[in-house]
Amino acid sequence: MKLRQLNYFVKIVEAQNMTRAAEGLHIAQPALSQQVTLLEQELGVKLLNRSSRGIFATDEGELLYRHAKTILRQVDNTRTLLSKKDGVVTGNVSVGMASSTAKILALRLMKMVRERYPSIVVEIVDVPSADLTSLVMHGRVDFSLVPDPQKPKGMTFVPVLLEELYLMTHPAVRLPSGPASLEDMASLPLILPSLPNTLRSRVEHAFLQAHLTYNLFGEASTSAILLPAVKAGLAATILPYSAGHEEIQRKEVVMHSIKIGLSREMCLCTSDTLPVSAATTTVIGLCRVALRELVETKIWRGGRLLY
Repeated sequence: MKLRQLNYFVKIVEAQNMTRAAEGLHIAQPALSQQVTLLEQELGVKLLNRSSRGIFATDEGELLYRHAKTILRQVDNTRTLLSKKDGVVTGNVSVGMASSTAKILALRLMKMVRERYPSIVVEIVDVPSADLTSLVMHGRVDFSLVPDPQKPKGMTFVPVLLEELYLMTHPAVRLPSGPASLEDMASLPLILPSLPNTLRSRVEHAFLQAHLTYNLFGEASTSAILLPAVKAGLAATILPYSAGHEEIQRKEVVMHSIKIGLSREMCLCTSDTLPVSAATTTVIGLCRVALRELVETKIWRGGRLLY
């Protein structure tokens, strides 16, 4: 088993497509397929299942994927340590964020890292919030910022921010003055995050407790769909300020406080079993600094630090 084969295998699992993986690795697809076949023959197990929906790891392949990610990360960390000069921290760090968080935090964090640690390269992985813990667990990112996580074993979750949730409407929508009530929200068509999103679960629970129903216009797994629907006047939505701050500033969307005070807790998620590099520790520290700056300067409205 060679490091090159492990790297090839990881790229295939992540791309879920042999052609895309080959293009990303800059090798011919037949050569890539042959390397996987050799790896399967050496290990004596089938690693990949192919279907019309793409390529997916078998149970044995998923096990190999997790171990391969750890091995490759350790090799990368070793190279970084051996090549480090004059105490300079170097390396690549992948950070998982929901799109709502990335909109307000990602560029500030990347700029801060580049200015203070130019030898660190940050990758932002923008996925639905329900997938953020899994990304860390499987070694696809070094850490994530996860809203209202489920907290499985083998993971560490440190609360960093409490985010207030707001009703967001088209400017033409007229509501009674003051914070929006559940009755106000029930009178509007709503487009909400798709389950199992924890924000959606909080909204469902609030209406259930109040013995009210709401008018569901549609669902989407990303604010990139939710907010355009609000801008088009199709429906209202419920999101943190971070998700719609640009649209709010441009007065394309109006933000209303919610009378019952819905909120969500943001946690910094790391793995207890995968190695954490010096570069990752550095970026985690800068992430905390960036969060503090955004909240204390009131750029991140409705946010309260938990550290």
